[in-house]
Order: sequence, then C-alpha cells, then structure tokens
Amino acid sequence: MDYIINHKRFKKKFTENELNKYLYKKDRVIQFPQFSKNYYNFFNSYAKKNYKLINNECLCGAKDDILLSQTDRHCLEFVTVVCKNCGLIRAKDYFRNQDVEDFYKNYYRTESYGEKYKQISPAEFFEIQKNESKFRFELLDKYKIKPFNSLKIIDLGGGAGGVLDHFNENNEKYLFDYFDPYLRHAETKGIKAIKGGLDKINFKPDIIIMSHVIEHWNNFNQEIEKLIKIQKINETLNYIEFPGIDSIKKGRREGDILGDIHVPHVYYFSSYAFENLMNRYGFEKIYLDTLIKSIFIYTGKKKNLINYFNLCRKDLIAAEKTRKIQIFKNLIKILMPMFILKIIRKIRNKKIDF
Repeated sequence: MDYIINHKRFKKKFTENELNKYLYKKDRVIQFPQFSKNYYNFFNSYAKKNYKLINNECLCGAKDDILLSQTDRHCLEFVTVVCKNCGLIRAKDYFRNQDVEDFYKNYYRTESYGEKYKQISPAEFFEIQKNESKFRFELLDKYKIKPFNSLKIIDLGGGAGGVLDHFNENNEKYLFDYFDPYLRHAETKGIKAIKGGLDKINFKPDIIIMSHVIEHWNNFNQEIEKLIKIQKINETLNYIEFPGIDSIKKGRREGDILGDIHVPHVYYFSSYAFENLMNRYGFEKIYLDTLIKSIFIYTGKKKNLINYFNLCRKDLIAAEKTRKIQIFKNLIKILMPMFILKIIRKIRNKKIDF
C-alpha cells in the first residue's frame, strides 16, 4: 500500500499489551500517539459492538485516494486518506448518522469517553471558553457588517456558550448544543439554550459561530445545505474555526500531523482546501488563516473545485521535516525550566500564523 508519508508511525497497528507505554504524561515533550484509556475502551467496546462503519467518499466525488495513517493519536485503528483529486484529508470509513447522533447526545461530553470532563463544572467551562475566545469576538468586530446591537447571534455546538458572553445584552444570543448541564448553565447567563443542531434553527441569524464543529460533520453535504438555508445573503457572518493542516508545518502539534487525527474528526482541512470547498457551495472568504480561524459570507456564487493534492502533500512533507527538527529541540526542553517553556509555547501559538 502507498502512503503519502513513508514512515512506520503511520503504518503501525497497536496491540493492547503495548498501550501503557504510550500513556499521557505531563511532560516537557509533546509526543504522539498518546494512549487515552477511556477513549480507547469506548471505541473498542461500545462503539465496536453498537456502531457500524460505512464508506466515506470524498466530498469532491472522486475515488482516488492515498493512505495517510492506519491509526489515530490515541493508538486506535482509524484509517485516514488523502484525496488525489482535491487534497482533502478524511476518514476512509465513518459511522452511520444514528451512531454519530448517539455518540454526541450520550457520550461525547462524559467520562465514558473522555477522562477529563467530570473534573470541569459547567460554570468553569463557561469561564474557560470566555477567556480563551476573545479573539473570535475581536475578529468578528473587525469585519462586522452591522454594529453589534440588536443582532441574532448563534453559537452552534458551543458547549456552555462562553463565547457569547463577549456580546452585549442588546443582542439575542442563542446556544445550540446537546449537553444538558452546559445548556442549563448558559440560560443562567441570559443565553437562549436549545438542544440540537442546525435542524433546530428556524430563523436567519446575523452571526453564526462554529468553533470545532464542521470537522465533526459526518454528512457534510446535508449539513452545509442546512447552513445555507439560514443565511442572509451577503449579510450573515459565519465564523468557522478548527485545526488547519497547513499550520502544522509551522510548529503546531510539534509538527506532527498524527496529533490532529482522532475519531470524532471526520475531515482534516488545510486552509486552501477548506476555502476551495466553501467556494463550491457559494461561500466567499472574508478572512482566513492557516490555523483556520475564518469568516465566510454566503453570496450564492459557486465556483469550481481546484485540485490541491500536490500542495497538501508538500505541506505534509514540510510538517514531517518540522517534526524531525523538533526532536532535537526537545533535548533543550528537557533542561529548560517549565514556566519558561509554557511562556514560549503560548507566544508561539499566538504568532503561528499572523
């Protein structure tokens, strides 16, 4: 089998007796894969018994792929491929609609799936979201079409709704999510909390925030059509954010693409592949960087797809070079005081694209 990067890390399949040596450690050096016990057990027990994988064709319609990896960042078997026709990275197979719905409604924000959720209260999570999302508000403010007054603003899949707290009370603020404790807390903050996704929105908002949402869509074509139906043409601002593949070569994830791959993510977009796809559906870029912090507006003017496979391959190879250089930098990290290392990482993450 041909791999886009010919390295044993992407070809390996893990056995259970070797997993403990990949357990996450609070260390100076970030390395993948990192074994996550609850995550691994959930997909190897409940999901394997109750869910079914089906073929996940590329959004461009082509059937010409090359393998990226056999595993994800948590040692789980999860095959990802790169489309040679457009350059989009995706899961080769994915769960059915009913499986995905069950996962997000009943397991995604629970300890059954992730070890850390029980430790964070809705109030704490709200404050974390608020403190870490000011840049989203500032970016929307910079490119706003209307003053932030008497607007209808949606945070789709927005957790506890902390992002919305940056907008003043003169606006109508809506949170759409599935986790009841977060929804209840959002309501105490003056946010209209609704359980569900795009299918529950029956009005046309002025701003839609989708942070770490689109890469989870297992039925992209249907979801994007739902999104289009609630657009005010040439007016609605769509803030969209998720990890950008082309930022890895600049040092995100220590240059390791494997750090981005895990089962809840169906797609892995580079900034150019994402813009390419959005253009095909009639969305126009207002702002976009390699971290994929972006703003799009719906114009209805659709464009043809461009093949970005060669550019995607070039970026993945460049990322692999960054990862190898990072190995030598890690030797310095071992000797560096931890508080200095944290400051350097924080500064680098802020400046990685701008």
